[in-house]
Parts: sequence; C-alpha cells; structure tokens
Amino acid sequence: KILYRLETKNLSYRLCGNSPKFSNLCGLLNDKEEKVILKDVSCDARSAEITAIAGPSGAGKTTLLEILAGKVSQGKVSGQVLVNGRPMDGPEYRRVSGFVPQEDALFPFLTVQETLTYSALLRLKTNRKEAAAKVKRLIQELGLEHVADSRIGEGSRSGISGGERRRVSIGVELVHDPNVILIDEPTSGLD
Repeated sequence: KILYRLETKNLSYRLCGNSPKFSNLCGLLNDKEEKVILKDVSCDARSAEITAIAGPSGAGKTTLLEILAGKVSQGKVSGQVLVNGRPMDGPEYRRVSGFVPQEDALFPFLTVQETLTYSALLRLKTNRKEAAAKVKRLIQELGLEHVADSRIGEGSRSGISGGERRRVSIGVELVHDPNVILIDEPTSGLD
C-alpha cells in the first residue's frame, strides 16, 4: 500500500446567503449573510496513524471531514487540501479513500452480509467468489458473525443494534481496502 499524508493549510469554509442557490456568491453579498464555518485550519494526518478531530458541537468537525472527503458542493472553500504534498485530485483520491458519514445510510431490508457483498461487488474488480471471501473476513473482523444473516432494519423496526449498524457502515467503506478512511462520529451508537 502507498503511504499517504493528508494535510490542510489555512483551510477556510464559509456559506453565503440564506439559500443554497446563493451559496456560491461569497464576497458579493454583504458580510451579515456570510457564515464562517472553518477559519484557517491547518492539520496533518498520515497513513497507519489514527488522527482524531475533537471539539464542541458546531465547531465544524463534520464540515472539515466532508471537505477532506470531497463531499462539499456548496459554499466557498479556500486554502489548500494536499495529498502527499500535491493538491487533492478528487476522483483519484476517492478511489483510495473511504468516508463514513455521521448518519448510517444503509438499506433496511438487506442483511448485513448482503449489504457488504453488494458494496464489494460494486467497488472491487473481482468475482463473486473473491468478494464473498473478502466479506466473510470483514464480517469476522468487525464482530458481526452473529448478525450476518439479520436484516439491517431502521428506527424502531426490528433489525440489528445501533452499534452493529455503525460497524456495517464502516465495513461498507473498508471492503475496498482504502489507504485513508475518514469516519465522522466513529463511536456513535457503538455497543
């Protein structure tokens, strides 16, 4: 695996206007309509290391992760996001990275095994047999063997627990062996 260094230099992010359709007009609207979410953030994360982002609610932790994952589509981002010292190339970076958002986005009527298998088949250049072997290992590593054939479920509907759902969401991203994985609220709901 290639070692990666992900860094930001003087990264700032602001939303402009009261509506998403005006969000790209930063600097053209009066300052009262601009909301600074991040200001001059510089940080550094490397492969094979765990880096945590801590701060109070509303501090911009989720926004920072979304920018690093290339998921922000509105507002004004300034500063630099570098991968191995070079400006981040969105499509290339997304191929070697994974992002687990704060909210689990899983299909409630699929089982744990089906969810991970579909992710493997969609993201890996492999056959069903190799995908199945990969999913089996991942289910073991995530401690999900006892719920592998259980439906995900949602809300108050029967299904797996919140912690198990979180581990499935992480597994959906781990299935393609990313060099970098960004997880928003990684311990949220864990059993």
